[in-house]
Amino acid sequence: MWKPHHQALGDDILAPMNKRTLYKLLLVTLACLSIQGCGGDTSSGTLLHAFDVAGRWTGTMSNRDGTRLVSVSMTMDDVAGAITGIIVTPDYECVTSGLLSGLATAYSDNSVGDDPLTFDSIMKSQGVLSLDWNPSPAENAPDRVSQIKIALTGSSSALSGNYMGFWNLSADDDGLCGSTTITPTEQTEGVMTLSRS
Repeated sequence: MWKPHHQALGDDILAPMNKRTLYKLLLVTLACLSIQGCGGDTSSGTLLHAFDVAGRWTGTMSNRDGTRLVSVSMTMDDVAGAITGIIVTPDYECVTSGLLSGLATAYSDNSVGDDPLTFDSIMKSQGVLSLDWNPSPAENAPDRVSQIKIALTGSSSALSGNYMGFWNLSADDDGLCGSTTITPTEQTEGVMTLSRS
């Protein structure tokens, strides 16, 4: 095709494209970018997931006098925030297993930390886990039951916090794991860190 001297090479490609076509391309590009942004997810994979602790968790907890970390594992059921499960602590001095019960509560919508650009409720995937830890098998002395509370915060993939309370173990001689008397002799407390396994 013969070109006049004032026409640059490649102008014939752009010739059929008018302003309306450019606007359409721009609108399609913006629409694709907004869909990708709104449907995006975080690298942790928990942005749009509800706070749910059902499943198996493993990690560490401090021993009774806080001198070392021991292994801990939990298996929990989560039915609308009502938690039941078991805990296994093979190296813990006071008790090596137990039953769990408690509540998992997600942070409310529109909390600090929500994404202002996509309106995603980031905090809804995080929350508080409050548990009672009851020794298993059952304790020998019925006059005072153990009162161990576990309080953890985090997401559906990682939790951390502490435990504290009083054991009631008749076999304990030094008082660090409690006593069978009505008045506890020693409070136990420590830290706990868990991740979903």
